[in-house]
Amino acid sequence: MAFIKLNYKSKELGREISAQVFLPADLLGEEAEPPYRTCYFLPGYSAGGTELYTYLGFRMQCDLKGIAVVIPEGENSFYIDHPERGMNYSSYVGAELVEMTRKLLPLSDKREDTYIGGISMGGFGALYNGLRYRDTFSKIAVMSPVVDCLELTSKDTCADAGFPEGLFHYLFGEEKEYLKSDANLKKFYLEADKDKMPETFLCCGRQDRLVYRQVKAFVDVLRENGKAVSYKETDGDHELEFWGNMMDPVFSFLAGIKEGEKNRMVLK
Repeated sequence: MAFIKLNYKSKELGREISAQVFLPADLLGEEAEPPYRTCYFLPGYSAGGTELYTYLGFRMQCDLKGIAVVIPEGENSFYIDHPERGMNYSSYVGAELVEMTRKLLPLSDKREDTYIGGISMGGFGALYNGLRYRDTFSKIAVMSPVVDCLELTSKDTCADAGFPEGLFHYLFGEEKEYLKSDANLKKFYLEADKDKMPETFLCCGRQDRLVYRQVKAFVDVLRENGKAVSYKETDGDHELEFWGNMMDPVFSFLAGIKEGEKNRMVLK
Protein backbone atom coordinates (compact mmCIF):
# COMPACT_ATOMS: atom_id res chain seq x y z
CA MET A 1 0.00 0.00 0.00
CA ALA A 2 1.19 3.48 -0.85
CA PHE A 3 -0.20 6.56 0.92
CA ILE A 4 -0.24 9.97 -0.76
CA LYS A 5 -1.51 13.34 0.44
CA LEU A 6 -2.63 15.25 -2.62
CA ASN A 7 -2.81 19.04 -2.74
CA TYR A 8 -3.80 21.15 -5.72
CA LYS A 9 -5.69 24.35 -6.56
CA SER A 10 -9.32 23.52 -7.20
CA LYS A 11 -11.18 25.54 -9.81
CA GLU A 12 -14.56 24.38 -8.48
CA LEU A 13 -13.80 25.49 -4.91
CA GLY A 14 -11.52 28.41 -5.77
CA ARG A 15 -8.74 27.42 -3.38
CA GLU A 16 -6.20 24.77 -2.53
CA ILE A 17 -7.66 21.45 -1.45
CA SER A 18 -6.24 18.27 0.03
CA ALA A 19 -7.22 14.64 -0.43
CA GLN A 20 -5.86 11.42 1.05
CA VAL A 21 -5.02 8.64 -1.40
CA PHE A 22 -4.30 4.94 -0.87
CA LEU A 23 -2.86 2.92 -3.75
CA PRO A 24 -2.76 -0.88 -3.57
CA ALA A 25 0.46 -2.91 -3.47
CA ASP A 26 0.70 -6.63 -4.14
CA LEU A 27 2.91 -7.43 -1.15
CA LEU A 28 0.18 -8.54 1.25
CA GLY A 29 -3.15 -8.48 -0.51
CA GLU A 30 -4.63 -8.58 -4.01
CA GLU A 31 -2.11 -8.60 -6.85
CA ALA A 32 -3.44 -5.43 -8.44
CA GLU A 33 -1.88 -3.92 -11.52
CA PRO A 34 -2.26 -0.29 -12.58
CA PRO A 35 -4.34 1.41 -13.77
CA TYR A 36 -6.22 0.76 -10.53
CA ARG A 37 -9.90 0.48 -9.80
CA THR A 38 -10.78 3.44 -7.60
CA CYS A 39 -13.33 4.39 -4.93
CA TYR A 40 -13.87 8.06 -4.07
CA PHE A 41 -15.02 7.90 -0.45
CA LEU A 42 -16.76 10.89 1.15
CA PRO A 43 -16.54 11.72 4.89
CA GLY A 44 -19.59 12.60 6.95
CA TYR A 45 -20.64 15.80 8.68
CA SER A 46 -17.93 17.18 11.01
CA ALA A 47 -15.52 14.43 9.87
CA GLY A 48 -12.41 14.72 7.73
CA GLY A 49 -10.28 12.41 5.68
CA THR A 50 -7.59 11.98 8.33
CA GLU A 51 -10.17 11.09 10.96
CA LEU A 52 -11.81 8.61 8.60
CA TYR A 53 -8.72 6.65 7.64
CA THR A 54 -7.29 6.77 11.18
CA TYR A 55 -10.30 4.99 12.68
CA LEU A 56 -11.36 2.79 9.76
CA GLY A 57 -9.48 0.19 7.74
CA PHE A 58 -9.12 1.82 4.33
CA ARG A 59 -5.47 0.84 4.06
CA MET A 60 -6.28 -2.83 4.67
CA GLN A 61 -9.24 -2.88 2.29
CA CYS A 62 -7.20 -1.10 -0.38
CA ASP A 63 -4.60 -3.86 -0.35
CA LEU A 64 -6.96 -6.79 0.19
CA LYS A 65 -9.39 -5.83 -2.56
CA GLY A 66 -6.91 -4.15 -4.92
CA ILE A 67 -8.92 -0.92 -5.03
CA ALA A 68 -7.38 2.56 -4.75
CA VAL A 69 -9.17 4.90 -2.35
CA VAL A 70 -9.39 8.70 -2.61
CA ILE A 71 -10.79 10.54 0.42
CA PRO A 72 -11.51 14.27 -0.13
CA GLU A 73 -12.63 16.81 2.46
CA GLY A 74 -16.34 17.55 2.51
CA GLU A 75 -16.41 20.42 5.03
CA ASN A 76 -20.08 19.94 6.00
CA SER A 77 -21.14 20.77 2.44
CA PHE A 78 -23.41 17.76 1.76
CA TYR A 79 -21.47 17.65 -1.54
CA ILE A 80 -23.84 19.90 -3.48
CA ASP A 81 -23.10 22.92 -5.67
CA HIS A 82 -23.49 26.54 -4.62
CA PRO A 83 -22.00 28.56 -7.51
CA GLU A 84 -23.17 31.81 -5.93
CA ARG A 85 -20.80 31.08 -3.04
CA GLY A 86 -17.98 29.59 -5.08
CA MET A 87 -18.59 26.25 -3.34
CA ASN A 88 -19.21 23.63 -6.02
CA TYR A 89 -18.64 20.46 -4.02
CA SER A 90 -20.73 18.28 -6.35
CA SER A 91 -18.77 19.33 -9.41
CA TYR A 92 -15.59 18.95 -7.39
CA VAL A 93 -16.08 15.34 -6.22
CA GLY A 94 -18.08 14.16 -9.25
CA ALA A 95 -15.91 15.58 -12.02
CA GLU A 96 -12.85 17.68 -11.15
CA LEU A 97 -11.33 15.40 -8.50
CA VAL A 98 -11.82 12.33 -10.69
CA GLU A 99 -10.19 14.04 -13.66
CA MET A 100 -7.28 15.40 -11.62
CA THR A 101 -6.48 12.15 -9.81
CA ARG A 102 -6.62 10.23 -13.07
CA LYS A 103 -4.22 12.74 -14.58
CA LEU A 104 -1.72 12.54 -11.70
CA LEU A 105 -2.02 8.92 -10.56
CA PRO A 106 -2.19 5.44 -12.17
CA LEU A 107 -5.99 5.16 -11.93
CA SER A 108 -8.31 3.56 -14.44
CA ASP A 109 -10.42 5.91 -16.54
CA LYS A 110 -13.06 3.25 -17.17
CA ARG A 111 -16.55 3.61 -15.71
CA GLU A 112 -16.62 -0.03 -14.65
CA ASP A 113 -13.52 0.60 -12.49
CA THR A 114 -14.71 3.82 -10.85
CA TYR A 115 -16.86 3.90 -7.70
CA ILE A 116 -18.11 6.35 -5.09
CA GLY A 117 -18.93 5.75 -1.42
CA GLY A 118 -19.49 7.57 1.82
CA ILE A 119 -20.72 7.64 5.40
CA SER A 120 -23.71 9.64 6.72
CA MET A 121 -23.52 13.06 5.01
CA GLY A 122 -20.94 11.46 2.72
CA GLY A 123 -23.49 8.73 2.02
CA PHE A 124 -25.90 11.39 0.80
CA GLY A 125 -23.09 12.87 -1.30
CA ALA A 126 -22.28 9.48 -2.81
CA LEU A 127 -25.92 8.68 -3.62
CA TYR A 128 -26.51 12.14 -5.08
CA ASN A 129 -23.30 12.42 -7.09
CA GLY A 130 -23.14 8.76 -8.01
CA LEU A 131 -26.45 9.14 -9.83
CA ARG A 132 -25.75 12.67 -11.06
CA TYR A 133 -22.46 11.47 -12.57
CA ARG A 134 -23.74 8.03 -13.55
CA ASP A 135 -21.57 8.06 -16.68
CA THR A 136 -18.49 8.22 -14.41
CA PHE A 137 -19.41 5.90 -11.52
CA SER A 138 -20.54 2.31 -11.99
CA LYS A 139 -21.04 1.50 -8.28
CA ILE A 140 -22.23 3.34 -5.17
CA ALA A 141 -21.63 2.00 -1.65
CA VAL A 142 -22.83 3.89 1.42
CA MET A 143 -22.94 3.38 5.19
CA SER A 144 -25.66 4.94 7.35
CA PRO A 145 -26.48 7.43 4.59
CA VAL A 146 -28.61 10.52 4.95
CA VAL A 147 -31.35 10.02 2.36
CA ASP A 148 -33.90 12.57 3.60
CA CYS A 149 -32.20 15.87 4.40
CA LEU A 150 -35.49 17.53 5.31
CA GLU A 151 -36.23 14.96 8.00
CA LEU A 152 -32.66 14.93 9.31
CA THR A 153 -32.48 18.68 9.74
CA SER A 154 -35.90 19.05 11.33
CA LYS A 155 -36.14 20.80 14.67
CA ASP A 156 -36.55 17.46 16.44
CA THR A 157 -33.26 16.01 15.18
CA CYS A 158 -31.03 19.05 14.61
CA ALA A 159 -29.66 19.11 18.15
CA ASP A 160 -29.21 15.33 18.33
CA ALA A 161 -27.31 15.34 15.03
CA GLY A 162 -25.16 18.30 16.01
CA PHE A 163 -26.56 20.52 13.27
CA PRO A 164 -27.13 24.26 13.74
CA GLU A 165 -30.66 25.50 13.25
CA GLY A 166 -31.12 26.89 9.77
CA LEU A 167 -28.74 24.40 8.16
CA PHE A 168 -31.39 23.03 5.80
CA HIS A 169 -32.32 26.48 4.51
CA TYR A 170 -28.63 27.40 4.10
CA LEU A 171 -27.93 24.27 2.04
CA PHE A 172 -31.15 23.63 0.15
CA GLY A 173 -33.23 26.80 0.26
CA GLU A 174 -36.98 26.60 0.71
CA GLU A 175 -38.61 23.25 1.37
CA LYS A 176 -40.58 23.35 -1.88
CA GLU A 177 -37.37 23.98 -3.84
CA TYR A 178 -35.70 20.99 -2.20
CA LEU A 179 -38.65 18.68 -2.86
CA LYS A 180 -38.54 19.48 -6.59
CA SER A 181 -34.75 19.17 -6.84
CA ASP A 182 -32.45 16.19 -7.33
CA ALA A 183 -31.25 16.64 -3.75
CA ASN A 184 -34.55 14.99 -2.86
CA LEU A 185 -33.07 11.52 -3.34
CA LYS A 186 -36.39 9.71 -3.34
CA LYS A 187 -37.55 11.80 -6.30
CA PHE A 188 -34.15 11.61 -8.01
CA TYR A 189 -33.91 7.83 -7.84
CA LEU A 190 -37.53 7.11 -8.69
CA GLU A 191 -37.24 9.24 -11.84
CA ALA A 192 -33.94 7.65 -12.92
CA ASP A 193 -33.79 5.10 -15.71
CA LYS A 194 -33.14 1.87 -13.83
CA ASP A 195 -30.96 0.56 -16.65
CA LYS A 196 -28.58 3.51 -16.24
CA MET A 197 -28.41 3.54 -12.45
CA PRO A 198 -25.07 2.57 -10.89
CA GLU A 199 -25.12 -0.64 -8.86
CA THR A 200 -26.00 0.51 -5.35
CA PHE A 201 -25.30 -0.91 -1.89
CA LEU A 202 -26.60 0.58 1.36
CA CYS A 203 -26.07 -0.55 4.94
CA CYS A 204 -27.39 0.78 8.22
CA GLY A 205 -27.55 -0.15 11.90
CA ARG A 206 -30.94 -1.01 13.35
CA GLN A 207 -30.31 1.21 16.38
CA ASP A 208 -29.21 4.19 14.27
CA ARG A 209 -31.18 7.00 15.90
CA LEU A 210 -30.54 9.42 13.03
CA VAL A 211 -31.11 7.63 9.74
CA TYR A 212 -32.32 4.02 10.12
CA ARG A 213 -36.00 4.84 9.60
CA GLN A 214 -35.36 6.94 6.52
CA VAL A 215 -32.86 4.46 5.01
CA LYS A 216 -35.29 1.56 5.42
CA ALA A 217 -38.12 3.57 3.88
CA PHE A 218 -35.87 4.65 0.99
CA VAL A 219 -34.81 1.08 0.20
CA ASP A 220 -38.39 -0.17 0.43
CA VAL A 221 -39.79 2.43 -1.95
CA LEU A 222 -37.01 1.85 -4.49
CA ARG A 223 -37.61 -1.88 -4.48
CA GLU A 224 -41.38 -1.40 -4.72
CA ASN A 225 -40.76 0.62 -7.88
CA GLY A 226 -38.45 -1.89 -9.52
CA LYS A 227 -35.11 -0.25 -8.65
CA ALA A 228 -32.48 -2.86 -7.83
CA VAL A 229 -30.49 -2.00 -4.70
CA SER A 230 -28.51 -4.18 -2.30
CA TYR A 231 -29.15 -3.59 1.39
CA LYS A 232 -27.63 -4.91 4.61
CA GLU A 233 -28.66 -4.11 8.16
CA THR A 234 -27.26 -5.37 11.45
CA ASP A 235 -27.29 -4.17 15.04
CA GLY A 236 -25.48 -0.87 15.42
CA ASP A 237 -25.87 2.85 15.90
CA HIS A 238 -24.51 5.85 13.99
CA GLU A 239 -21.02 4.93 15.17
CA LEU A 240 -17.50 3.94 14.26
CA GLU A 241 -17.91 0.35 15.45
CA PHE A 242 -20.72 -0.27 12.97
CA TRP A 243 -18.82 1.38 10.12
CA GLY A 244 -15.70 -0.61 10.94
CA ASN A 245 -17.71 -3.82 10.75
CA MET A 246 -19.11 -2.79 7.36
CA MET A 247 -15.75 -2.12 5.68
CA ASP A 248 -15.51 -5.65 4.29
CA PRO A 249 -19.13 -5.79 3.02
CA VAL A 250 -18.71 -2.40 1.32
CA PHE A 251 -15.41 -3.18 -0.36
CA SER A 252 -16.45 -6.74 -1.21
CA PHE A 253 -19.45 -5.26 -3.03
CA LEU A 254 -17.15 -2.88 -4.92
CA ALA A 255 -14.71 -5.68 -5.74
CA GLY A 256 -17.51 -7.99 -6.86
CA ILE A 257 -16.67 -10.78 -4.41
CA LYS A 258 -18.39 -12.50 -1.49
CA GLU A 259 -18.17 -10.93 1.97
CA GLY A 260 -15.27 -12.38 3.94
CA GLU A 261 -13.57 -13.84 0.88
CA LYS A 262 -10.62 -11.45 1.16
CA ASN A 263 -10.73 -9.95 4.63
CA ARG A 264 -7.60 -11.34 6.32
CA MET A 265 -4.16 -9.84 6.04
CA VAL A 266 -1.51 -12.55 6.29
CA LEU A 267 2.00 -11.24 6.81
CA LYS A 268 4.63 -12.93 4.69
